[in-house]
Amino acid sequence: MAESQSSFSQVRRIDNSRQWLPFITTILLIFLIFLFVWFLRGGSFRLYASLFFSIYSVTSQIWISVILMGILQNIFFLPLRLIGNAFNQSLKNFEDELEKTSEKEQSLIFTRSVKEGSLPIVFYIFNFFVNAIAFFSAGRIFLIDFYSDPLKLQKMNLLYKWVPYPSYPLKGINLHVPLFKITQTMALDWSKIFMIIGFTFLFFIILRLLWRFLRIFLRHNKKILFARIQYNRLLLTIGGFGGVGILILTFVLRHIPTAFQGFVFIANLSRQNTPMNFVTAVGTFIVTIHAGYKNNSAAAKKAQLANIPPDVIKKVFRKKMEQSLKNAFILGLGAFFITNNIPSAFELSVTTFEIMYMIYPYTFGKIISVGTNQVKNINAIDEAKA
Repeated sequence: MAESQSSFSQVRRIDNSRQWLPFITTILLIFLIFLFVWFLRGGSFRLYASLFFSIYSVTSQIWISVILMGILQNIFFLPLRLIGNAFNQSLKNFEDELEKTSEKEQSLIFTRSVKEGSLPIVFYIFNFFVNAIAFFSAGRIFLIDFYSDPLKLQKMNLLYKWVPYPSYPLKGINLHVPLFKITQTMALDWSKIFMIIGFTFLFFIILRLLWRFLRIFLRHNKKILFARIQYNRLLLTIGGFGGVGILILTFVLRHIPTAFQGFVFIANLSRQNTPMNFVTAVGTFIVTIHAGYKNNSAAAKKAQLANIPPDVIKKVFRKKMEQSLKNAFILGLGAFFITNNIPSAFELSVTTFEIMYMIYPYTFGKIISVGTNQVKNINAIDEAKA
C-alpha cells in the first residue's frame, strides 16, 4: 500500500512540476494548435472540397467521385496505420496499466505519459485528432447545396486556384445500382420450423457430449484440438446473440424466396433518400457488431491465455456481445433518423467508409501487416547487432 501511495505521489509531483516538456510533446502541442486553428478557419474543409472536385474534374461523375474520395482517404492514412501498428503492443500495455487503476489515477498516469513524452501516447493523441478532423471535413462537403447552385462554391471560396470549378448541371448525380427483389415466398409449417431449431440444438449438444466421452483419447491430437477450439469460438459467438439468431431463422423459414425479379435502384444524391437511409443504418449496425465481435474475441483469447475458466469466459463474452447488439441497434436507428434529413451523397460516403472498414483486414491490412513485420525484423536485427 505504501509503495502504491509513493508511486502516485511521484505522478502528482510530475503533474505539478514546472519543468520543460520533452521535445516530442512540445512539437505535438504546437502542431495541434496550428491544426485546430487551421480547422476553425476552414482549411481542412477547403482541402477536402478541392480534393473532391479535382476527382470530379477527371471522372465527371459525382457518385464515382464520392466513392473514390473514400478510397483515397484510406490510402492516404496508410502511413498512420503503419505507425499505429508499430506502437500497438505499447498501447496495449498502457491500456492494461490503466485498467488496474481508478479513474482519477488513470488521468494522472495519462498526464504523466504525455509530460514524459511517451511516443506511443503522443502518436495516439495526434492520430485521434487528425482522423477526427479528416472524417468531419469529408462528410461536411456533401451537406452543402452545391448540387444545383453554380455560385455556391465560388461564394464560399472553397476551391484552391488550381482546381477547376465544375460546369453545371453536374453529371452523375443519380446513383444506379442493379438489384433484385423477391416477388414470391413460401412458408414452412411451424412443426417443421420447431423440428429444425430442435435438431440444431441437438447437434451442438451431441458434439459436446462426444467430446466429453472421447477427450481422454483425442486430447493429444492437434487437429482435433484445433477443431475443438474453433467449435468453442463458434459457441461463444452464437451465445452472444442466440435469441436474435433464432428469431431471424424463424423469419427466414416463414418467408423462403421462390421467385425473383431484377430492377435498377436509382438514388438522387442531391436529395434525401429513404432506402439509402436504411442502407446506412444497416451498414452501421453490421460495422458495430463486427467491431464488438473483434474486440470481445481478442479479450476472450487474452482470458484463455490467463487460464480463466471457460465458463466464465463464455458468460462474459455473451454479456459483452449482448451489449454490442444493443449498441448496434441504437447506432443503427440513430444513423437512420440523422440521415433522414440530409442529401444521400453523405450516406454514400458513409457507406464507402463502412465497406472500407470491413474489407480493410483483407486489403490494406495485408499491406500494413507486411510493413509492420518488416519494421519488427529491422528492429530485431538492430538489437542483435547491439
